[in-house]
Amino acid sequence: MSDTVIQQVILRKENDSAPSGKAVKRMVKTRGISVVDEKPSSLLIEGDEAAIKSATQSIKGWRSFPTRRYSVPDTKVKVGR
Repeated sequence: MSDTVIQQVILRKENDSAPSGKAVKRMVKTRGISVVDEKPSSLLIEGDEAAIKSATQSIKGWRSFPTRRYSVPDTKVKVGR
């Protein structure tokens, strides 16, 4: 088994002097990180946790936010259990 942890992170542009979304997209793709969704000032990326951490630390003017997953409880009434 592999110890690789895959995670999704949102990258958001913090200021106008930061690199463009296209430049950031190229930077993360060279490190084996996938771009799942793209907006002019934000990217949703997915990949190895260690690779994402090292890539996002070197990008100035962009801030990273880890995504969270929530489970929705089943609200149906169960009869006979």
